[in-house]
Amino acid sequence: MASPNTFDLIVVGGGIVGAAAFYKLQRRHPNACIALLEKEDILSDHQTGHNSGVIHSGLYYPPGSLKATNCVKGRHELVAFAKEYGVDHDVCGKVVAAATEDELPMLEKIHGLGLQNEIEGLERIDGDRVKEIEPHCSAVAGLWVPCTGIIDFRCATTKMAEVALAQQSESRVFTGVEATGFTQKEGGVTVHTKQGDFAAKGMVVCAGLQADRLAR
Repeated sequence: MASPNTFDLIVVGGGIVGAAAFYKLQRRHPNACIALLEKEDILSDHQTGHNSGVIHSGLYYPPGSLKATNCVKGRHELVAFAKEYGVDHDVCGKVVAAATEDELPMLEKIHGLGLQNEIEGLERIDGDRVKEIEPHCSAVAGLWVPCTGIIDFRCATTKMAEVALAQQSESRVFTGVEATGFTQKEGGVTVHTKQGDFAAKGMVVCAGLQADRLAR
């Protein structure tokens, strides 16, 4: 590195998306020096650390869309990562329930989407089977989606950053560093923060709800 704040790549945002980008980029470019910038004092302090922790199956997305493709692929990769590095998770499955006959057409539509998206183990079940799986749910029919799960996303975020740092000693995670904008220039970009400037050849913005505003 030319200076302490000069890197090959900079990832802005220390939630699960930013940590995953950091991890994947470091694996793909093991010799690259990458910086992860997070404005809070710890990683995963916003949406990542305040959600229900669901590993989504990819059931609902339009077949062939990037959402469908990336959700299914990402689910497989996330579960594999959790198994390899001991991240707390449970592929517990879920039930999609039709409470009344009026909801059956929508259930069939969702079933069709799931089949087209090749959701493994997807099964059409009757009301008795729904109640067997979830005794507090009354339904006329349902879908059993065994590949849905839950995970500790805080732990996953931290572990992805740790694994990335272990691959390259000159990569860094900066917490308490808030990006406020950037300046593009020939051959690279300067990321402006309240704690000083960071320079890199490229930047990936993973700043959650602020990502589009920052990228502009």
